[in-house]
Amino acid sequence: MGRGSHGRARTGHGWPDPGWFFLIAGIGAIGAAVLIPAGEALDEARYRRDVALTWERERLDRLAKHEAYLASVIAREPATVRQLRALQLNLYPNGLSPLAEFEVDPGLASASVFAMLEPDPRTPPDAPLHREDRSRLASWATGERSRLWLLAAGGLGVLIGLMPPRTNRAEADAEPSHATVPA
Repeated sequence: MGRGSHGRARTGHGWPDPGWFFLIAGIGAIGAAVLIPAGEALDEARYRRDVALTWERERLDRLAKHEAYLASVIAREPATVRQLRALQLNLYPNGLSPLAEFEVDPGLASASVFAMLEPDPRTPPDAPLHREDRSRLASWATGERSRLWLLAAGGLGVLIGLMPPRTNRAEADAEPSHATVPA
């Protein structure tokens, strides 16, 4: 049989040399063992970054609310002064009283304004999918021992795929020699 376009011999039935299948499978196995853990590490890093950004936004919101409240206290805005007198000193302006009866003794209740300055809690991002749903190949590619076996199998597949094709003695004898014959 003649040689294929890539230098590999074709089998007698018109199929390409089986070495190509080993080569492709080996490269795929090595690629999976390298790329899947890297992709999962990238997803994990992005998730942790997003969680940190969520915490940062919450802290910045809290800081902005505290700064705005401090600015209104320093400016002695009437609404803030009335609120502080009512909360801190239990002094209500003439004609005003608390809307509801206190469940606990007002003297024992917290007079802190910080609870009302807390921002709405932010929703943390969803965890990466590889934490819950993982394919068998991803499990093999990220397992401590199975990853080594996957790399070894991929290397063996590449080695088998790169080996020269087997030639039959009869085919080799039947092909004409390219050597020049002296006349």
